[in-house]
Amino acid sequence: MNNQFFLVRSSIFAVVCCLLVLTPHQLIAKETALMSSAPPLASKKPISSNQQWAKWILSQVETLPSLKAMESGTLVANEQRNAMRQPLFNPELGAFYTDKDDEEYGVIVSQKIDWFDKRSAKAQLGQVDYELVSLSKVLQTENKLSDALLAYIEYSMAKQLLAIAKKQETLLTQLASDLKLREDAGDVGRSDAEMAYLSLLQNLQQISLTEIRYRKAQANLKKTLNSHSISFYPDSSVWINSLDKIDISNYFEKGLTIQVAKKELEQSISQAKIAHLNKKVNPTIGVGAGRDGRDNTILFEISIPLNVRNNYSSEYRASLEKVNQTEFELKEEQRLLKNEIQLTLNNYEQLKQRVLSWQKLTSSRLKASQKLLDKQWRSGDITTSDHLFSLRQRTDTLIADIELTAEMQKAWIEWLLSTSQVRAWLKNLSLITEQVKPILHRV
Repeated sequence: MNNQFFLVRSSIFAVVCCLLVLTPHQLIAKETALMSSAPPLASKKPISSNQQWAKWILSQVETLPSLKAMESGTLVANEQRNAMRQPLFNPELGAFYTDKDDEEYGVIVSQKIDWFDKRSAKAQLGQVDYELVSLSKVLQTENKLSDALLAYIEYSMAKQLLAIAKKQETLLTQLASDLKLREDAGDVGRSDAEMAYLSLLQNLQQISLTEIRYRKAQANLKKTLNSHSISFYPDSSVWINSLDKIDISNYFEKGLTIQVAKKELEQSISQAKIAHLNKKVNPTIGVGAGRDGRDNTILFEISIPLNVRNNYSSEYRASLEKVNQTEFELKEEQRLLKNEIQLTLNNYEQLKQRVLSWQKLTSSRLKASQKLLDKQWRSGDITTSDHLFSLRQRTDTLIADIELTAEMQKAWIEWLLSTSQVRAWLKNLSLITEQVKPILHRV
């Protein structure tokens, strides 16, 4: 019994010693490791902030009327596809009567024959039209999601910049108040107080411009996401992605713009085929029965259109030129997409490296800089002008950090858009479940 007590006491002592030498960050990591190794308390997995954010973006965009209109357009194209599969000509029923000594009358059923199988050509065109509308819907969804994400980034940036401007206003107002007291006590001169007031006035102008930017970003958020605010925030890690070993040649033919251009070429070829068939004539055959006086008669007739006044050659030549046009448009889309993919990849990689380097250089320096500057100014180690200049530098650094991070995030969305991966990326995030992490907003 004593040995067991000794072992337990020794274990407790060892644990306490370990905790005393661990830093707060190490304690948090230790706690996280212990939590991850423990069995789950419930069978239902917690929803991560990234998952909630991705689902929210997808659901908001899907409710936009423009996408609802595209869904209706797909239904219209489907019905038109079914219509173009139907027979081209219906049979006709005719009757005749001749008033003479021996009455002549009868009925006849006639049918125009689709001699060159124009029905199959139109059915093929209907299928291509439907596939083109479906592809256009997917492409528009990609563009809408991209616009929504860019609006989110702009709104988030404007909100942070506005918070910085208001915090700067509070600091300068407090500084002006302290200078007034120190001026009355004779510690500082009138010029120091005036300098603080001038900085405060300059900051008021900055706040006004930042508020305008924020309201525009909010209006754009309402336009693209149908929301005046952001319901969920992702973890900052979603914007840091490795593209070092990516083979961009795989995306040259898979891009939605290329697929749409190829489908438009296929559509123009189908239309040219139909224009060629329109030059050919389809005969009409009819059979019937009648009576001529006392005699029964059997009727047979055949008619063939004569393309004399209009042989539809101009329409056919126009359709061939349309094929040439869409071929050149496809080549142009391929050329532009190749350049766009390479550009967006380079932009994102360079901006990502800049952001990581910036965070490494400034993260530890900005945390205590404000309190240090205030302490040095109150103790008289720095002048009021130096204090104001340092505050301005600190604010500019915070603003630069936010704007640089936002540019990197925009570059990531532009890369996804150029490679047609916006919806796939959000879908992947919405399906990933991980432990919920608190979102830290840098201000």
